[in-house]
Amino acid sequence: MRTFCLPLLLALVGAPFELEARERTKSVPPTNSVRTVEVATNRIKLGDIVVGLGELGETDLGPAPAPGVARLLTREEVIGLLESQSIEGVNGVPEAVRVTRKLDTLKSEELRNLAAEAVELSGLRQGVQLKSMQVPSTLKVATGWETVTANVPKAPRHPGAWTTSVVLEFDAAGLRVARLSIPMSFEISPSGALPDVSKGDLVVLVVKSGLVEVSTRATAGDNADIGDTFPLTLRPSGKVVRARLVSRDHAVLEGSMP
Repeated sequence: MRTFCLPLLLALVGAPFELEARERTKSVPPTNSVRTVEVATNRIKLGDIVVGLGELGETDLGPAPAPGVARLLTREEVIGLLESQSIEGVNGVPEAVRVTRKLDTLKSEELRNLAAEAVELSGLRQGVQLKSMQVPSTLKVATGWETVTANVPKAPRHPGAWTTSVVLEFDAAGLRVARLSIPMSFEISPSGALPDVSKGDLVVLVVKSGLVEVSTRATAGDNADIGDTFPLTLRPSGKVVRARLVSRDHAVLEGSMP
């Protein structure tokens, strides 16, 4: 019967596990040794991590991380993404690279101007005027943002000062890249406290069904502002329908008359 020295047996059994651990450690370099790359769009391109590839550098490697978040790409992952697109033999792919989103810093004055313009384009009711806002000294936004929209709550129906929070949304290629809530103060004039259409007003109702449009007269069944869906009573039939107010004297009903 053969006997084995315990230290030798442990060494033989542990060797494969040590080798596997060393291989895993080698496949992903230590975090502090990984190069960081900043991207300026919503997608990561091969040319962001490997230079000098020409048109091949436009190869897509997936979504860029959100602002303030990093994405670690290993060589194995990149090669797999390339092979899924039938691309082989690319040299110079690093062992790993940390990808972050490049940021722009907007100063308070620029942010104030963007916010004021977005509020003006939001369809603020006539007679409601922006008076002041409280913006931060700086705001970091992903490079490449294209549009800024303001979500302004519906103004109350009483004249005087009105303070509320307006949410600014920065979008790039249809994706949200930043969101900021800003306290704003408005002044509502006596006329601004009135609805765009009052109950009992006459409105032209346009019924759209495919390429066909039919107009008829109707009476507002409730107060409404532009953009609201509200009840209308058709004249002279008395039938009640719901339509969207698109101007002070026109409403639109999509589809056939119910």
